[in-house]
Amino acid sequence: MFPSVIIRTLRIFRGKSYCLPIKKNTHQIASTQIHPFSSKSMKVAILGAASKTGSSLALFLKQSSLIDEVAIFDSKCVYGLALDLNYIDTRCKVSTCNCPETSLEHTLDEAKVVMVVADETSKEKSNEHGVLKSNADVLSDLLPSVIKFSPQAMVAVVMNPINSLIPLALEMYKKAGIYEHNRLFGVINRYSLRANTFAAERIGIEPECTMVPIIGGGCCKTCIPLFSQAKPSSKLSQIEIRRLTHAVRTSDEEMSKASEDKEKPYLATSFAAARFCVSLCKAIRHERNVVESAYVRSCVIPELTYFATPLELGPAGIQKYLGIPSLTNYECELLSSVVPFLKKDIKLGEALALGHENVSSEACL
Repeated sequence: MFPSVIIRTLRIFRGKSYCLPIKKNTHQIASTQIHPFSSKSMKVAILGAASKTGSSLALFLKQSSLIDEVAIFDSKCVYGLALDLNYIDTRCKVSTCNCPETSLEHTLDEAKVVMVVADETSKEKSNEHGVLKSNADVLSDLLPSVIKFSPQAMVAVVMNPINSLIPLALEMYKKAGIYEHNRLFGVINRYSLRANTFAAERIGIEPECTMVPIIGGGCCKTCIPLFSQAKPSSKLSQIEIRRLTHAVRTSDEEMSKASEDKEKPYLATSFAAARFCVSLCKAIRHERNVVESAYVRSCVIPELTYFATPLELGPAGIQKYLGIPSLTNYECELLSSVVPFLKKDIKLGEALALGHENVSSEACL
């Protein structure tokens, strides 16, 4: 069962936004050895906090008793956001820094989890190519600082298109001499939220008691909700499974139609990101049986170097790939259909990092 994001807190905290003191950075950028964090406090950094998704994510994480500090950053001023969030009487504090030269360094210093939600997509860039170019530029600008100041942090990307941005990010890590693929995640569990909700409505139980695994990719046309593996198990007919799967895969489109300004579902996305972040925090604190689906470097499908499946998380990131469970014929058909799309998306991301003339060294033998 996925953890709840809304967690009761027993102690009250009221604080102000401020700059954290910076300690001298001693990380070896070229090393892939896992170093212990010098601080025992649980600090989460949010990059892109001024966006609707980022500010909502900060609000959700402010309520978690697992997190000591949420450090927020954006190219826009987020001092007012931090001040507003700190009026909420929970223990977790929210920090930011108004100094442009050191703001990002302050945010990332000692962060154990980095949530990248800096989605700069505009209406003018609403086509797939425009979204990829815009968000790839944003991610490429932020990652060098993440690698420099938080080389051992868990990094979760909450930007579209996930299928291309995670390959781009991994290649950037490799260029810096780091191969920490177990700590890099594409957050896709907003599809889990929808699948859980739809399955619970059909089965007649509470959504909090439902878990539907997600495999495939991080967009509507490549995600595959496995309703045949829903827990608690329920004998859904093939017709029901097809209908529910279609509902999940067209939910973004339905949301866009229902919104006057074609707005993306940022509240559900930020809640899903918060849930994933809390799972990472639990794993870092050595809690057992922490399972989430995410889009990661994987060879579970030999034809693909990146794929989303359920993962068991641990203090060092991915502890175990749980693989693909038994599939129905319909789910097998869906899996076959998404492979070409994922291949194309992966190559696009790698090309943005390496250039179109170069080929990635990633392979599944």
